[in-house]
Amino acid sequence: MLRLNERITSVDTPLGGDSEKALLDILADEKENGPEDTTQDDDMKQSIVKWLFELNAKQREVLARRFGLLGYEAATLEDVGREIGLTRERVRQIQVEGLRPSARNFADSGAEYRSAVPLSK
Repeated sequence: MLRLNERITSVDTPLGGDSEKALLDILADEKENGPEDTTQDDDMKQSIVKWLFELNAKQREVLARRFGLLGYEAATLEDVGREIGLTRERVRQIQVEGLRPSARNFADSGAEYRSAVPLSK
């Protein structure tokens, strides 16, 4: 049977030479966003807030509560309905009505938008 001729090294072991850095210090954190990603995220958030304020007050409130925007925690259709005194189905209808123009705005801006909400109507 062949044996692998590889050493196992701890990520905390110094790299050697003049550097006191360990492998862990130079490995990229895949979960950490880079500056470009952070800028894109900020731009997207600003666009979403701008589009929310183009909706009527009821649509804005439903979408903000559903998706955790404008300081709200994300909530289910039932929870939103209970909080604002509407049925789950009515909240869903308002959500669809509100997402339709937002989807068009995303498409017009060149952003990729995938949804079960049709853009027509």
